[in-house]
Amino acid sequence: MREAAPTPARRRPARAAAALALLLAGCAGGADGPGGAEADRAAGAESAPPAATSALGGYLAARHARRSDDMAAAYVYFRRALEDDPANPELLEGALVAALSRRDLAAAAPIAGRMIAMAPGAPLARVALATAAAAAGDFPAALREVDAMARRGGERHAAALLRAWARAGRGDFDGALAALAPLAGRSAYAGAHDYHSGLIADLAGRPDAAGSGFAGALGAVGGGALRVVLAAGGFHWRAGRADEARAIYDAFLDRNPDTVFLDAVYRGLDSGADAPPPLAADAREGFAEALYSIAAALFRENARETPLVHAQLCLAARPGHDACRMLAGDAHARAGRFADALAAYDEAAADSPLKWTLRLRAADMLAELDRVDAAARRLREMARERPERADPLIALADAMLREERYEEAARAYDRALARIPTLEDRHWPLLYARGMSLERSKRWDRAEEDFLRALELAPDQPLVLNYLGYSWIELGRHYDRARGMIEKAVEQRPNDGFIVDSLGWVLYRLGKYADAAKHLERAAALRPDDPVILDHFGDGLWRVGRRNEARFQWRRALAFDPEPELEAAVREKLANGLPPEPEAPPGGAEDL
Repeated sequence: MREAAPTPARRRPARAAAALALLLAGCAGGADGPGGAEADRAAGAESAPPAATSALGGYLAARHARRSDDMAAAYVYFRRALEDDPANPELLEGALVAALSRRDLAAAAPIAGRMIAMAPGAPLARVALATAAAAAGDFPAALREVDAMARRGGERHAAALLRAWARAGRGDFDGALAALAPLAGRSAYAGAHDYHSGLIADLAGRPDAAGSGFAGALGAVGGGALRVVLAAGGFHWRAGRADEARAIYDAFLDRNPDTVFLDAVYRGLDSGADAPPPLAADAREGFAEALYSIAAALFRENARETPLVHAQLCLAARPGHDACRMLAGDAHARAGRFADALAAYDEAAADSPLKWTLRLRAADMLAELDRVDAAARRLREMARERPERADPLIALADAMLREERYEEAARAYDRALARIPTLEDRHWPLLYARGMSLERSKRWDRAEEDFLRALELAPDQPLVLNYLGYSWIELGRHYDRARGMIEKAVEQRPNDGFIVDSLGWVLYRLGKYADAAKHLERAAALRPDDPVILDHFGDGLWRVGRRNEARFQWRRALAFDPEPELEAAVREKLANGLPPEPEAPPGGAEDL
């Protein structure tokens, strides 16, 4: 069957503790800072969570809220439970994670201190206090906190980065580079070693070592991730090698042709402006960059809570770090906290190089919050601001498609495609999405053109092969060609229930009922809650004489909220069965 419209990617010493409280009270802005009432309003919170009337109630509510990724409620309930059980390690750890996730860092300070009193090596508590010390410029204290961390697994990677920058903050650049050395021999961390070695050497005024570090980091990720590209390009630009900087930027642009992240540096290069400052102009910014690297690595590993925690610590050390702000928003979005993600994306300064992308992501969050018209207004405004760019119109069209507003989606895709001078292989998803919108709008001729054009750009794309093949089956056309296309799609995605169903259905329409029933049964096992697939399975069972089982599958289909037209058809079959076997279509009829 045709797959449904896509959805967005809907996963210590008292002195140091006091420093954290003082520093982060300023960052949080007191009770109305990011962890207080103002943050609740910005995030769209309508009311505080219900009060817990007992320690046990607070504990159970806190665990449930944490598992549900509701960190605001988790923080409230963990604090309530701690009132009656102040030395409980699980409650302390949960309260610390919840507080840091909300960037309520003033509240995190005493919790971190209590955790360390019970478990001196507590890694997250030590990192929180080290961040406070580094942000306050107290790098000896930051180094003591990092050195006291318990280090297991990935914590060794984090400790090496933070220790290096704490030593750099003391002016010990040789010690800083030595602290990174354990990462160099581990392939997973070699890129981080080279990147931070380059930043530290650049800060220390050692251009040869900086150039070597940046070159290694560029090579580690096939030309470099964005932060590496910005750091390496800026390094060469400041050294008077603007052509070498441009080559680094051009290589990134070649791999990411739609990016807007480099617009500002290209404008500067073209106008002869001064080079941008280093990404880590001092050790405090370097410490924040280390926290960002840690957060990004944890995010790539699909860690649940720690990417957001480290992103918020990064922002505590360097509030203007918009790459970290984006990562914090992405972590909220992955967890389904769309209002929090929206607030994070909207926080960026208007002149941030990431602002355009953050605005697109904010619009996506509005759509996720069922504020689709508000999202559409933002995206239309962006489309007017930059008439050369297609991305706001693509985002608008995608939102309309998800909402099943197919006519509006098709119009937005039309406008987006009109802004793309030459379609390339990478543009097949646009034609596929517009084809879906047109097909659902009953404009088959144009839809078919889009699907065929998409297959010219991506000949073996299973989603397009399946959608077009299934559509032909439903229209009674091109059975042999449709079967071949769907078989090719199944070869690539054998566990996709929609595609397996399509293969079963084309065999059914060709009168090959025994073979059809096997594939339809597998599709129903892969997608046991899809009413269309269950209906098809019932039809296949009926044709091979398994009529009681067929009725069972039709009744299952009714249990999963089918569309009205399908519901009526299934009820008719339950009452009267299928009509006599139809004549199988001739093979290859009307084939293109």
